[in-house]
Amino acid sequence: MALRMAATRFAGPSQSQSMALPYLVDTRRATGRTILLDAPGAIMEASPPAEIATNLATRWRREARRLAIGLGWAETRVNTIWFAPSLHLGLTAPVDQLMVATYVAEWAYELALSGLIEHEVPRRSRILARLSRRRDSAANPLLDQMYRRAGRERAQILLGEGDVSVGEGAMAQTWPQAEPPDADSINWSEKRHRLPIALVTGTNGKTTTTRLLARMAELAGKVPGYCCTDSVNVGGEVLDRDDYSGPGGTRMVLRHPRTEFAVLEVARGGMLRRGLGVRFADAAIVTNIGDDHMHDMGIHTRTQLARVKFLVAQSLKPNGVLITNLDNEWCREQARKAERAVFWFALNPPARSNMHCPGGVRGLATVRDGMLVLEDDRRRIPLLAADELGMPGGGAAAHNVANALAAAAAARSLKLPLNAIRGALRSFGRSPDDNPGRSNVFQIAGATVLADFGHNPQSLAAIFGTAHGLPHQRLLISIGQGGDRSDEAIRALGVLAAEQHPALLVVKDMPKYLRGRAVGEIPDLLAAGAQSAGLSGDRVLRVGGDIDAWETVHARLQPGDLAIIFVHSEIEDVFERLRALAR
Repeated sequence: MALRMAATRFAGPSQSQSMALPYLVDTRRATGRTILLDAPGAIMEASPPAEIATNLATRWRREARRLAIGLGWAETRVNTIWFAPSLHLGLTAPVDQLMVATYVAEWAYELALSGLIEHEVPRRSRILARLSRRRDSAANPLLDQMYRRAGRERAQILLGEGDVSVGEGAMAQTWPQAEPPDADSINWSEKRHRLPIALVTGTNGKTTTTRLLARMAELAGKVPGYCCTDSVNVGGEVLDRDDYSGPGGTRMVLRHPRTEFAVLEVARGGMLRRGLGVRFADAAIVTNIGDDHMHDMGIHTRTQLARVKFLVAQSLKPNGVLITNLDNEWCREQARKAERAVFWFALNPPARSNMHCPGGVRGLATVRDGMLVLEDDRRRIPLLAADELGMPGGGAAAHNVANALAAAAAARSLKLPLNAIRGALRSFGRSPDDNPGRSNVFQIAGATVLADFGHNPQSLAAIFGTAHGLPHQRLLISIGQGGDRSDEAIRALGVLAAEQHPALLVVKDMPKYLRGRAVGEIPDLLAAGAQSAGLSGDRVLRVGGDIDAWETVHARLQPGDLAIIFVHSEIEDVFERLRALAR
């Protein structure tokens, strides 16, 4: 597009050295709520120098409004956020005009830029004429009417890649976006939101908490549907295997006719790219906020990341419940801004004064005298002893205790019976198939193998903490990292692994996640970090990928050993080998 060429021109080697000129990073359609918008529209990110960001944002908003009004979008709202060093603009638009809205954002940026630097743009009248032609070509009034009607009827409406649906579960109906029905022909009384829906997000623990809550629903006699970073599952049937922690997984679960209870993992990437997939939810869990995916898609600090994660609270019904981590300062801060009732969870019982929240406190899930308990103003309900947890490590694995508390709090908020909550806590995790890729323990030839998907410092530290409770003579570790992390962050993982004093550290490439780095670059950084922490070079081996890493560890495995392997890009192949050897 015109702006992208302009951005390249000004950002290139020939630019003036006196000032780094603003440039476009990304423009995308948003089909749901975002941190900037409460309705569909367009999101654009630029990266101007801080000294002109405020002036540019003001001009940008003004130009976007002028163009939107010129197109007849009288209801359009425009907002900007400065997430240093990124400037984000969002504008709402009729749901049939989302692609056109991206052009509006870009032309508005060009016009705003022309008032600050030497930058030629067409006359505003010519820009508006181009945009009007695109608007008329994209017009789909029946789709827009359906979307507006669904909002008034409090019905779930899901926009996909070329399709649209209203309703949930057995009541869901789907049509091509190009051929929607007349809104008056839809039986809205059966499309209104009734299905119990829980959203799950956070930095770590999302998938485990999602699966555990789904198990609680299953034991309560419901047919659970859930999506996560590994798969989509309805009633125990895997519909597809891939990363479905975005809007695509949400649509598959909520449109499936068997779904009676939905648990939807909602990752940061999907919320930033397309917005939150659902309009209505009954519970929302934020497990924790930690350093991961920094400097990606305009998010640079934990505070900024927390704002994105807590977007899930905005889809809660008026009587919906936000479940979050009282032990995490970023969760505490955002929960107290959410204006929703909060059900806290905490590993250690907090002082009641620390639990205050403007939206009200629904309850607390915590551990007292080794017992997981649920508490409110009226009573304390014991669930089970922490050591009875089915997940590996039992009460010694603090991260899994926290996941169990979060799931139990959500289940209680969604009125699942206590026997189902207790049964799931006791049974979930005893088989690797319950939670593949998360703290799975295999006994192989007299040795213990702990396999996990961990990929950031917090998750690795949690798994290493679990390992401390497992008896062993020697420790072997295999780690890797995606190429979208900084050199410093990758080296830090090597340091963390070396601090466990392994007899062998295998550092691997992740071919699917090189993200522009050269083959061998990531293992070299991991090895450098480990050696800087005192691990001798003869105890560090570099390999090509997950299969190579496991085979390298397996060849050196002895009875009494504990091997911790972090599996990322060849999960199914590695786990099939582990299952076969364990059998």
